[in-house]
Amino acid sequence: MKRAPYLIPPLARWLGTQRIDLAECGSTNDEAGRLARAGARHGTIVIAETQRAGRGRDGRPWQSPPGMGLYLSAVLRPPLPLVDVPPMTLAIGIGLCDAARSTGAPATLKWPNDLLVDGKKLAGVLVEAQSQGTKLDAVVIGIGVNIVGPLPAEVAEIATTLEYAADSQIDREAFIAAVLANVEHWVDRYVAMGLEEIIPAWQDRMALGLSARATVDGAPLTGVVWGLDEDGALLLRDNDGAVHRVRSGDVEVVTSSASHAAAGLHEASC
Repeated sequence: MKRAPYLIPPLARWLGTQRIDLAECGSTNDEAGRLARAGARHGTIVIAETQRAGRGRDGRPWQSPPGMGLYLSAVLRPPLPLVDVPPMTLAIGIGLCDAARSTGAPATLKWPNDLLVDGKKLAGVLVEAQSQGTKLDAVVIGIGVNIVGPLPAEVAEIATTLEYAADSQIDREAFIAAVLANVEHWVDRYVAMGLEEIIPAWQDRMALGLSARATVDGAPLTGVVWGLDEDGALLLRDNDGAVHRVRSGDVEVVTSSASHAAAGLHEASC
């Protein structure tokens, strides 16, 4: 296996200025959340070798075998209203996608928080806000990436690893540096310029030709992923050509391969 020819990203300026490395924890998001409540500064990160209770959206489990993945969470204190936190997931996803692509992996984005390679899940993002009433106090972002296999049997059919996708040995610290630099870059752009700067970049990286199932206005809908609306909602085009907005809830990707059909069920992160 050859070593990946990394693009050299600019170094992160604030993300990762304080770094805590753990051999094991329940969840890096829980650890980062505890640190945020204790006053941890903007850009503090927590990285664990393994998690006992990694989770994704809606509390779904995220497999965290020791030494096989990147399990990273960060404390952010952006100058944003609480309502503008959820779309930050899109910006973080762009940064994570760019970091994965810097290794040679042909990663693409699946709304709202996953990275795919050939329909299989490579990574994901989990964003959790801490607030006092309507005032944002902190944002905890979790990033989970499958770096090296073998993957647990229960997810091997629907997931992939960075080394497999890049066909290269992955330098863990170089990849962490790429993640921090690229995620910081896109978070800064989102904070400075808003969603109008993020949506075209996200659509440039989105997985093409995906069909998906969702629930819209209480009714099931299957359609082709068409892109994003101006507020970051997913657009699905049905068989009649009508385009529908999906703002929240589960989106299950239906690919041409039956073995990949459950890829949307395993939401990511830490």
